[in-house]
Amino acid sequence: MFIRFVVGSDRESHKLLTGVITEARILRDDGILDQHEAEWLEETYEWLNENLPCPPFSSSGWSWEASSWFKDDAGESIEKVWGIVSLLREHGVQVRLLRSQSPGKILYEDKYQVVVEEWKHI
Repeated sequence: MFIRFVVGSDRESHKLLTGVITEARILRDDGILDQHEAEWLEETYEWLNENLPCPPFSSSGWSWEASSWFKDDAGESIEKVWGIVSLLREHGVQVRLLRSQSPGKILYEDKYQVVVEEWKHI
C-alpha cells in the first residue's frame, strides 16, 4: 500500500493537488506561520532531508505531474509528515490522505517511497 498527503477537497482531482511539504513551505514563505512554527517546520525539513532520500526530480526529465508516494511502512518519515499535516490544518488548510495499491507507473523507488506517473484514477 502507498499513501500520499495532498492539499485540497475530495471534489478536486488528485492529479491537480499540491503535496503538504510544498504547501507548508508556501505558508512559511508568505509569513503566515508564527516564528516557533516556522522553526519547527525547518527542523522537520532538516530531519526529512537527512533521513529520506531525495528523488532526482530536477535531473530526471520526469513530467511535472510525477508525484511522490510513501510506502505505508515508512514509519518515522510518515510521522513527521503527519506533524506537517497538523500544522496545515491548524491554519485552515484542507488535507486529504490518499491510499492506493498501485498509484501509477513507478519512475523511482527507494526504501521509503516511490515516484510515479499517476493513473487517471487511483
